[in-house]
Amino acid sequence: MGRELRRKQAKKEGKNLKNELYDMNIDNDNQIYKFAKITIILLIMFVVLYIVVGVFVTKEFDLFGSKDNEINDSVNNKILASSIFNQKDGEYYVYFYDFENMNSTIESTLTSKLKDAKIYRVNTKDALNQNYVTEGSGNKSAQTLEELKVVDNTLIKIVNNEIVRYYETEEEIVSGLE
Repeated sequence: MGRELRRKQAKKEGKNLKNELYDMNIDNDNQIYKFAKITIILLIMFVVLYIVVGVFVTKEFDLFGSKDNEINDSVNNKILASSIFNQKDGEYYVYFYDFENMNSTIESTLTSKLKDAKIYRVNTKDALNQNYVTEGSGNKSAQTLEELKVVDNTLIKIVNNEIVRYYETEEEIVSGLE
């Protein structure tokens, strides 16, 4: 509606044109305020959702502190059992164990005896590694990934993509590394 038409309409209805324009400005201000309020609320919701997902799902944020720094440092070399022969290093060790039930004797032996060696770690309780984990005795003569069967606390030395040493129990690992 043009300005002149609004003035005539207001005169007919007995209203003051200035009051009507003032009411329209108030409505526009309310709409802008509502839009800003909704935008800020949505932004806050996305930030909270990002933090919740980062803490509980992706573990990107460590708000609760780590239980043991040594465990977290050692898990940095975590690999899947299917990739033990695909590492860049020519000579390295692969240690198979349950990440939640770490054997402190083996860990201290590994850190003291193999401090210069590369050690990759495989979680035996991970569902992706279950094809290579057995309950009884592992296959010490395995030379390929298809033949590989290990138990908890198994240490394997690999040189040029071949298994050179295979230690299966705590006693074997400790005595074999001395």
